[in-house]
Amino acid sequence: MTIADRTDRADAFALVRTQSGSMPTSMRAIADAVLDDPGTAATTSAAELADRAGVSPATVSRFAQHLGFANFAALQRSMTRAVERGIHERRETEIHAGVSVDDDVTTVIAKVAEDVRAVMSDTRATLDPFTLEAAAVRISEARRVVLYGVGASGIVARDLHLKLERIGIASSIADDPHNALTLASVLGPKDVLVITSHSGTTVEALEVAAVARGSGATVVAITGHATSPLTHHTDHVLLGVAGAESDLRPAAMGSRMSQLAIVDALFVVVAQRTDERSRPLLARSRHAVRTHHRS
Repeated sequence: MTIADRTDRADAFALVRTQSGSMPTSMRAIADAVLDDPGTAATTSAAELADRAGVSPATVSRFAQHLGFANFAALQRSMTRAVERGIHERRETEIHAGVSVDDDVTTVIAKVAEDVRAVMSDTRATLDPFTLEAAAVRISEARRVVLYGVGASGIVARDLHLKLERIGIASSIADDPHNALTLASVLGPKDVLVITSHSGTTVEALEVAAVARGSGATVVAITGHATSPLTHHTDHVLLGVAGAESDLRPAAMGSRMSQLAIVDALFVVVAQRTDERSRPLLARSRHAVRTHHRS
């Protein structure tokens, strides 16, 4: 599936909202212009949008490509569909995850909870169900699944590993780059590598994905950037988002929650496709740990 295919069904305004923070200043000006007046952005020309943002028309084209669209026309079609579905309006409450050291506990709870709500809403808007299903099909039919992530993304990879083990899908979690490269090198066409990297630029993740792809394995990426270098080494891209960032609460927390939501959805679809085998295995695993819970 091409990048254009992946973004064709996405909510353009959610992509603009969640990826503007990583854009150069000129592109952020376009993002501001789009979000300030979504209805107009969906109908205006590239030249008119460039004039509103104070940039060149060429920058508008690069802006669309940064979001994963082939060109501005493709981005505009996505914006038009969002307007028609009524999902283009601004949130009633802005994200307030910019927690201050002086905030009281009630305010901290409110800000964090609002950021979680916003992250989940944007994850739902950007995650393509067709790509999720395609990835689930490959995982459910795989001889072996290898999972890898660096830092906070490694927590997400381990979560999926534990889930897949419960339904009888042979999976391995790579603990370090050397282990990951070794596992990736012995994969084949019947195997799947699931790699998590919100930035899609982590050197270790890129190396492991390239080796797995070269071995003939299917590569599934859970990432937050549709045009990151990682996507050039993958077959299926599951697009997540990041929350608002502050000194006390880095955006990695928001991106991890988005990735965990994607992992949950992916696991459910895999379990659905393998229900005859998965259901009794889940029951047996619950039964096996019953003595470790006190009533």
